[in-house]
Amino acid sequence: MPNKSFTDPEWTTALEQAGYSDFDTWWDAEGEQVEVGNFRGKDDNTSWSHVCRIHLDNGKTIYLKRQQNHYPTNLILKLRKVPTFELEWRNYQRLQEAGIPTMKIVYFASRKKNGNHQCIVVSESLVDMSDIDQLARWYAQHGWPPRAQRLAILDSILKVIKKMHQAGMIHNALYGRHLYLNIPFVDGAPVEVPEKIHTTLIDLERTKYPGPRSRKMIDHDLRTMFKYIPEWPARDCLWFLKKYLGIDKLTPEAKAIILDLVPRRKKKRPFVKPDSPA
Repeated sequence: MPNKSFTDPEWTTALEQAGYSDFDTWWDAEGEQVEVGNFRGKDDNTSWSHVCRIHLDNGKTIYLKRQQNHYPTNLILKLRKVPTFELEWRNYQRLQEAGIPTMKIVYFASRKKNGNHQCIVVSESLVDMSDIDQLARWYAQHGWPPRAQRLAILDSILKVIKKMHQAGMIHNALYGRHLYLNIPFVDGAPVEVPEKIHTTLIDLERTKYPGPRSRKMIDHDLRTMFKYIPEWPARDCLWFLKKYLGIDKLTPEAKAIILDLVPRRKKKRPFVKPDSPA
């Protein structure tokens, strides 16, 4: 039996009908691999982690993440032998309590078997959503929406980040591919920007709790976001930073932050056909 286990009540029946009733059925499940697995150690069985996609008969899609003896690179957490997926589960609960929108975890379990620490996270696919990384690449190549719509997109992202930071948390891996918006791609192009835009966070295993006044809010989260979404127009980024800092005019401190962030932006990248989030 798992040492720790959770099943979302809304998903219990659907998962049982699909044949996923316990740890072993999930551990042995077959699915479509969506990314190259992460293997560490002297052989492939020492430490590994990978993700696959499963399409259920009810029309919904889920992402199954499995790992064995896979711990953070952080020395303290590594010594404590806390699996990265267990960290993601803890962070997910804390973000949910703070009212911060994230992907939905429908099943989590962790167990020790034959001396190995095994962990599972199953999440619901984000339907009709795309990550800001792919959107920015496409817009840069094919044409940007009007500025009012661009600012509406940034404002949606800003509200989620600001709420998370005010709760004393940082995502700590705020790459564009981890920020999803309700702007899906249809026939290879994003749909018209909707009037109401929603932002959702994924990949929560690195989330930290430095406190609401920590400099890491900017140094870690905003720096990562600006660095890895270089296509976004500079004046829009300036608008974002001013609104994040709650200022109308640039102060010496704000100028220093902007000068520190802008040079770190990389060159534009080619558009790559988007895939669903894991």
